[in-house]
Order: sequence, then C-alpha cells, then structure tokens
Amino acid sequence: MFTAVGLQVAVVAALAVFAGGVWGMEVALSLAFGGAAAIVPNALFAMRLAMNRGRSSESYPVVFFLGEIVKIGLTVALLVWAATSLPQLRWPPLIAGLIAALKAPFLLPLLARRKPAEGTGDGSRHGQAPDATRPQPPTTEIR
Repeated sequence: MFTAVGLQVAVVAALAVFAGGVWGMEVALSLAFGGAAAIVPNALFAMRLAMNRGRSSESYPVVFFLGEIVKIGLTVALLVWAATSLPQLRWPPLIAGLIAALKAPFLLPLLARRKPAEGTGDGSRHGQAPDATRPQPPTTEIR
C-alpha cells in the first residue's frame, strides 16, 4: 500500500516539475495540489490499514469501507478547499494532477517483476516444495 502512495508521489512530482518547466509555476502548483488531493487521503488510508494489522479478520471489511468513505470525503474536502482559498488555481492542471495520482498505482505491475526464489532449483515459488500433482519437467544428466 505504501508503495502505491510512493509511486503516486513520484508521478505527480515528475509531472509538476515538467509542467513547471514548460508552462510555469502556477500550472505546476495546480497540478501538485490536484495530486495532493488524492495522495494525502491515500496515505492516511494506508496508515490506517497498517495499524489494523494483527487484529481480528472480522474488522477488516468495516475498517476498509469506512476508510474508503473517509478517503473520498477528504479528497472532496481538499478540492473544495483548494478551489476556495487558492486564487491562482487553474482547473485543467488540477484535474490532471488528480487523475495522474489516481491512475499511478496502475503502473505497479510494470514495476514489480517476480524474481525466482533463491535456493530452489526446481522452479517452485517462494521456497515451497514442488506440487506433487503438477508434472515436473524431465531432468537430463550429462555424463
């Protein structure tokens, strides 16, 4: 979960730096505020889920759904706050930053590559014993 938040921060920061260099500081700040409107609630939600580890599994759905409701409400509140208190705000970059932050976690599968478990030569995953029901590849000895 924290990896997704870190990726959101990286994507929005890179876009803000690029936008600042091309279109100026107002566009970069609007883009950053839009991204922050999604990143801050996601980070708080990730911390809340991390705090719930080790508790009874019956509480997970309640924590998750209440967390999602709070996250959406906080995102809307941050957008309203930005719209009312930042006179230099530009809406297209703000929406672009929000969308970039919300879509950044979809890049995780591209970044996460599975590596074979060390110490296993049989192709089993994560150091587990090979599955007896699955046919094993033939081994050939070279003499």
